[in-house]
Amino acid sequence: MDYFHPGDKEKQKEIFLKQIQLANEVKKPLMIHCRPSKRTVDAYRDLISILKDYPSTKANMHFFGGNLEIAKELLELGFTISFAGPITFVPDYDKVIEYLPLDMILSETDAPFAAPAPFRGRTCYPYYVSEVVKKIAEVKKIDLEEVKKQLVANVRRVFMKF
Repeated sequence: MDYFHPGDKEKQKEIFLKQIQLANEVKKPLMIHCRPSKRTVDAYRDLISILKDYPSTKANMHFFGGNLEIAKELLELGFTISFAGPITFVPDYDKVIEYLPLDMILSETDAPFAAPAPFRGRTCYPYYVSEVVKKIAEVKKIDLEEVKKQLVANVRRVFMKF
């Protein structure tokens, strides 16, 4: 759900419900895009409210932009959380990364947008994911190779088991 730009929130909720039903019907996980209004977590609140009614739904939260409280609620629902370039230059994400178990984290770039440091402001490329992974390892104080292996295992567990 995307509340960042003006749009029909009720229509978004209606379509999202159909996507949840389809994902559950075909036994596939959701890859959820959720973008709140500026300086709020409104879209996350609505999303979590809807998902609590569908406890069997499996999902990954793409390009997580929420806070620790939201991350905890998503974790309680059993969702993995994916981080992109902004974690390399927005320190607020450190608390979330520290809190989450490594086996519930995924990494991404959202190319061509949101390039990580040191490429901020430029076109983002998929291979920049290495900067995101390095930041996860740094924040969690875990060996980089161990983090890489676990993140690959996480992707396989979430998306390849179906």
